[in-house]
Amino acid sequence: MKKVFFITLIIIFSLIVYGFDFSIRIDDNINNVKTYQGITFKINHNYKGFTFLGELNAYNDGKYKSSMGETYYKGFYFYMKNGGIILDFDRYKVSFGRLQHYDIVDSPYSLFISSKGLPAVILDFNYEDDNFFYETRYIELNRESTIGYPDRGANLKTYGIKFGNFRFAYEESAVYVNTSFDIEYFTNVIPNFFIQYVNISYGKPWTHGYNANSIMGFSLDYTDNSHYYYGQILVDDINTNRILAPDSYQNPDKIAWSFGGKVKTNFGEFGLYSAGATKYTFQPSGNGQNLYYGYTYYPDVTYNYNGERTILPEENYIGYYNGENNLAFMGTYSNNLNGSIINSSLEYVISGSKSPANPWVNMQHGVKVVRVQNFWMMIF
Repeated sequence: MKKVFFITLIIIFSLIVYGFDFSIRIDDNINNVKTYQGITFKINHNYKGFTFLGELNAYNDGKYKSSMGETYYKGFYFYMKNGGIILDFDRYKVSFGRLQHYDIVDSPYSLFISSKGLPAVILDFNYEDDNFFYETRYIELNRESTIGYPDRGANLKTYGIKFGNFRFAYEESAVYVNTSFDIEYFTNVIPNFFIQYVNISYGKPWTHGYNANSIMGFSLDYTDNSHYYYGQILVDDINTNRILAPDSYQNPDKIAWSFGGKVKTNFGEFGLYSAGATKYTFQPSGNGQNLYYGYTYYPDVTYNYNGERTILPEENYIGYYNGENNLAFMGTYSNNLNGSIINSSLEYVISGSKSPANPWVNMQHGVKVVRVQNFWMMIF
């Protein structure tokens, strides 16, 4: 233990000397139920477009099993929030590692990537000029799982144009199974939908890859010095049989939408947002291993630790954190008053049954939820 302690001191001293920002933060009562602690070790180095970022968290809230036994680390388990590198070359930006990542729209109700900033192993390339922007992002879902999950991966692409203060973008994502990384979804600029149909269609010598669940949508936003407004729509499936074949099987519509904005005033910044999704959106469809194609980090809703526990939906959805079958509204307020930063939000959600693992089985009855979240004040 002494050897580990001295090595740690040497590493910390070296990081400080060579221009790294190093911080340790200890939080008490992190879940407001019992006296639990959260410890955050963070290292950050920035130099001419190069960012080296590492953030390791340790918690003893009993949510997960202690990393090295209950007594050795006093009940603490480790969680990696960030551990990667970002290269920013003005118009080009490359990010890779385990990083928190976000959607193109600035909203608590973003649809393609959760506003919760969930960390994942990603590889992201982003280009932007005066008129055009493009992004391709690989997201690792499951790789060599020790509890039986198949290898899974996801890719997100964004194609956009800019005109004045407006941005218009076509967004799409794909979830594929039996491999954790399909390089063509990441490097090929052709939309994922066509890549899937070309590569898995039999009768050609280059046929390869696996089936994928494709999701697509659009966003439009406006930004100036005091205002930000946006609208976003996501489509997993539209039931065209109601028009083309009204007497045949009717697929469920799987659509999500989000809109809102914020305004800066002399009294602070006010925001108002709304979002919703139809039943089965973000969830699998088809036969066989259909549950693996859901738009979630894990193809399950539970994990085992001292019995069966629930994976919180907002920690499982890749996109919109409220998931499917709901209608949500949120108001926000933020301000800086004499050195005190105030952030608050009030959310009202009408939610029905949902299950990332099996959308065809109701996991709960329809409920109405009202919650106040993220109210905090920081004094400098």
